[in-house]
Amino acid sequence: MIHPGDKFEIKNECKAVKIDHGNPNFARIDTVRAELKVNNDPVREIHFAKAKLVSDTLLIVISSTTSAYHQEYRIKIINGKCNVGYAFRPTGPDYEAQVTPVEYLVIINTGDFKKGKEIRGHTEFKGKCKGEGCYEERDFEISGNFNAIIDL
Repeated sequence: MIHPGDKFEIKNECKAVKIDHGNPNFARIDTVRAELKVNNDPVREIHFAKAKLVSDTLLIVISSTTSAYHQEYRIKIINGKCNVGYAFRPTGPDYEAQVTPVEYLVIINTGDFKKGKEIRGHTEFKGKCKGEGCYEERDFEISGNFNAIIDL
């Protein structure tokens, strides 16, 4: 869905965040461009968004990495159709838990995808985790706003 008038506000948007997980050799700076809550837990928010346009496909990747896990929320839009996926990888084990979408919603401010253009939006996701890496957490709900500049 496209809602051109919506602002899709993000708390702490454009705040620079230093990420090093206690390792100064890993240190990098990223900018807050998203506020997605995972299972309504503010500690597990996903804050960093990037967008890439390849031919007629827009891929928006919203991710966060902490000392406990890496989370990745992907939105793929092609020919007006949208797919959403979420995966997380705990620190230590060499596997990634895949969460199968049950239902999702993506609302963006424009359908005019051009390099350098800003995409703002809102997303909601419900999914089920099965298999290795899910631990006791089987149901996932994710929601929030995002902002990304289409990669130049």
